[in-house]
Amino acid sequence: MRVGMQVGTITTPRHRLTGEALARVAEQAEQAGFSTLAMADHFSLRPESTPFIPREENAPVVTEFFEAWSTLAFLAARTSRIKLTTLVSGITMRYPAVLIKTADTLDALSNGRAYLSLGASPDFGLDEHQRMGLSLPPAGERVARLEEVLLMAMQMWSGQDAPFTGTYYHLSSTVGTPFFVQQPHPPILIAGHGNKMLRLMACYADVVSIGFGRDFDAMRERLTYLREQCEQLQRPYEAIQKTTFFTLPIVRDGRLDPVALDMIRELAEMGFDEIMIRQVSDEATFDLLASEFVPLINGVSVGGR
Repeated sequence: MRVGMQVGTITTPRHRLTGEALARVAEQAEQAGFSTLAMADHFSLRPESTPFIPREENAPVVTEFFEAWSTLAFLAARTSRIKLTTLVSGITMRYPAVLIKTADTLDALSNGRAYLSLGASPDFGLDEHQRMGLSLPPAGERVARLEEVLLMAMQMWSGQDAPFTGTYYHLSSTVGTPFFVQQPHPPILIAGHGNKMLRLMACYADVVSIGFGRDFDAMRERLTYLREQCEQLQRPYEAIQKTTFFTLPIVRDGRLDPVALDMIRELAEMGFDEIMIRQVSDEATFDLLASEFVPLINGVSVGGR
């Protein structure tokens, strides 16, 4: 099993991020053996509109984020092994052909360490979209658009000299030579949980992000449905890597929490190849994760592997 880290890129008047601080986090994560650096792909969010930003007294009206893909490119230059991804990029946030080209470029410049990480954009992003001048169609349409984006990526990566004509997106031609290093292309990471999303995962994903490391019954149901969809497509279920964002505390009172460790082992038995944890702020906790937690989890076998 592997351990990835989501790097915080929130910046506030009281907490101004610097490039050197971010680079130091990335370098330490790579040295500690973390598998992946991931970051949320948002521009700015109102705390009251989102489930994951704590509401603080006298907090700013909006919470600002560093732009994710340019931050990943910056961190690619300061690292050499760790994988780089958003978790994940909503397909309504950028014009899809530009997003595909961005991931292609990052894979080339990082020597094969980028994911094309996509989702159908969360409902809580309506305010963000409106303030950025972006359209947020209904959920069903967003899923349909996501499938078109995946088909667009495949055609752009093929270098085929042909137009791309979908219901929502149109390109006059996809001729050209992609830059990517990984073969047959940068891994496609899709995050989501509904049945429509799981069907897309079975068809297109190399990696799936499911759940938040809790409500195991629901996660098992989603994995079962994903397996059934793979069987219908005659695609090996084991070909898809599984990751989940583990949000529960891992360290308590200066020690690894045995309850959290048991839960992570259970996730491995379920077939999860990777857990993603949040960046920690204090050095003592990070040192404990680096010296004990990451080596321990790296030694955990994954069910079905």
